[in-house]
Amino acid sequence: MVEIDKFKIRELMAKKQIATLQQLADCLGISKTQLSNILSNKFVPIKSNVVELAKFFDINPLEIIKEKDKKEKR
Repeated sequence: MVEIDKFKIRELMAKKQIATLQQLADCLGISKTQLSNILSNKFVPIKSNVVELAKFFDINPLEIIKEKDKKEKR
């Protein structure tokens, strides 16, 4: 399983001088709720979302995904 690397997204946002998730959502043309869901640990990101984020930041999509921790909460 993979997830979007939120630390990397924050790093990229800082480089583009985007201070909030609301600003990033506006730039992407989606709602803040949608963006929060995309970045949430509870959802597996769909390819198109990863590609759109990567395109916006002008990077390879593989740069913003990481392996999900294998630890399961019970």
